[in-house]
Amino acid sequence: SRIGGGLGESPEIMEVREPRAKARLSEALATGQCLKPEQLKRLFGDQGLEVLYANVKKNDQGEIPADQLIEWLYGEGQGAKMLPSAPHLEVPGATMGAVAAAGGDSPSAKSGSFSPRHYRTEQDVEKFGILIEKSKTQEAMAEYKAMARDLAEEFQDKVANPTAEAFIEQLCVEKILQGALFVGHVKTDLDSIAGAIGGACLWQGTATRAERDLNGEIMYALKWAGLEVPPFFDDHPGAATPDADGKLLPVCLVDHNEDKQMVPSLRDAPDRKKRIIGLIDHHALAESMASEKPVFMDVRPWGSMSSIVTHSYIRGNRMIPKPVARILLCAILSDTLNLQSVTTTNADRFLVTVLCILGECEDPDELARAMFRAKTEWIVGLGAYEMTRGDQKDFTANGWKVGIAVLEVTDTEPVLKVADELLMELRILKVEKGALKNGQHDRRKELDFAYLFVVDVTQQKSFLLVAGGRELALAKAAFPGRPLCEAKVGIQAPGKTIQAAETLMEVGDIVSRKAQFVPAFFSALNSGFSCHKQPNSSISEEIAGIKEDDEVHAAIEALQKESFHDSVHVVRDYTRYRDALDKAEPS
Repeated sequence: SRIGGGLGESPEIMEVREPRAKARLSEALATGQCLKPEQLKRLFGDQGLEVLYANVKKNDQGEIPADQLIEWLYGEGQGAKMLPSAPHLEVPGATMGAVAAAGGDSPSAKSGSFSPRHYRTEQDVEKFGILIEKSKTQEAMAEYKAMARDLAEEFQDKVANPTAEAFIEQLCVEKILQGALFVGHVKTDLDSIAGAIGGACLWQGTATRAERDLNGEIMYALKWAGLEVPPFFDDHPGAATPDADGKLLPVCLVDHNEDKQMVPSLRDAPDRKKRIIGLIDHHALAESMASEKPVFMDVRPWGSMSSIVTHSYIRGNRMIPKPVARILLCAILSDTLNLQSVTTTNADRFLVTVLCILGECEDPDELARAMFRAKTEWIVGLGAYEMTRGDQKDFTANGWKVGIAVLEVTDTEPVLKVADELLMELRILKVEKGALKNGQHDRRKELDFAYLFVVDVTQQKSFLLVAGGRELALAKAAFPGRPLCEAKVGIQAPGKTIQAAETLMEVGDIVSRKAQFVPAFFSALNSGFSCHKQPNSSISEEIAGIKEDDEVHAAIEALQKESFHDSVHVVRDYTRYRDALDKAEPS
């Protein structure tokens, strides 16, 4: 708010902030730090940004180095006069001296001739300084780099001569998981792939994946790390079927412990509880997690499971190969939203710094942006069906079932462009959950609510797609006072109990399903929530298996039968379903 709030801040506040802002600006100029497009836009506006890009060279990401910006604004050409609304930024002489000391080659930098113009104020320094705040990753690197470098340099000596503690770790712990298959969860994400690779390398096992198709972020990270895609679990001898010796191999679960998240061939195996010998995770333990014998377990409340694996290398004085360090780094950045998620811990921050050194990554911020772009392009390119199911999990509270899908993007526009299809898919998904393996249907298993959170990872804020009246009622209870609007200009209301202007809620600066979205819903549901419908779980057994006989459900059934996969995405025709919704009674 201080960035966009103009220059009218009190002198008392500025006395406190202005030295810090000057120091921040000086550091940015001296180190060649760049300003991002969103920062430039907030400072100069849309028209000013166009003028700026026409006159100052930007990089591929639209960023402009701070020293080039200041030179253009207040150098001999005084480009600030060209802007629709000239910015007022004081650039102290000490700041320009820092640029000269750092080897700045602009004429003004060398001469220190940046003379403040009369109308530039101290508030302007604060306004500019706020824009060049360090990212959370930069803060972590600054805080932990010296310690992390010392640790990395000691690795080689400790590999040859392990400490007593590391020797015990290697002797008593590492052999437990030797020869195991390491596998993550379905709805595969980068953390589950990286954890399987890192764990298999450390504990001399084999990394596998739980699904055949992997998202764009995972593929980008594997390519950057220089690693091959792990084999599909079912395809590896000894995984789903016996190997050449007639044996089934032991399994270590990574990044999950709920049976419904397991690879199906393992979940349905009668000897599953015997085969699972290890668990490495950062999620709460599920009630269904059980074993017939003691298992190796390492479950910690950290932001990423790959942080746990990284720490295990350090604890055992094991050197992390560069490709493995890189994939573990990618996973931590992904799971913690570049160390910005509320689930991020100091362990994640420190280990990112260590992995940047071992993986030779100079700019983790740019790496995170590139991964997020790859993930967005992949999922959004697939369509509404995949977007609502790509990262979707179900939760139960007080008899109500809530499905929450999350889509992390750098640009919300391509997602909201197909908001009408996303809302339809959310409504279909609720019914779809009642399908049983034997072809029957159980309405008690259907979702009561289905949501999609669109998380803007660059702005660190989220938008909630609201698919119906029930969803609207719960969203208002969970996020009271949050503004509502059309999810897409001209969108039709997806039902009789919701208006078009209520299909998108801006929930603000919360971004974590585990730590923020789910607790908000649970709090509302456990506080006497009620709406115009009863929980599906309350449907009697006598009628639970009887399909609802109406055109909407008939249209859903027909849509499911007629949909097909064209090897890239699921192709759907919503015409009949959309018509049925328009004619349906309120529900």
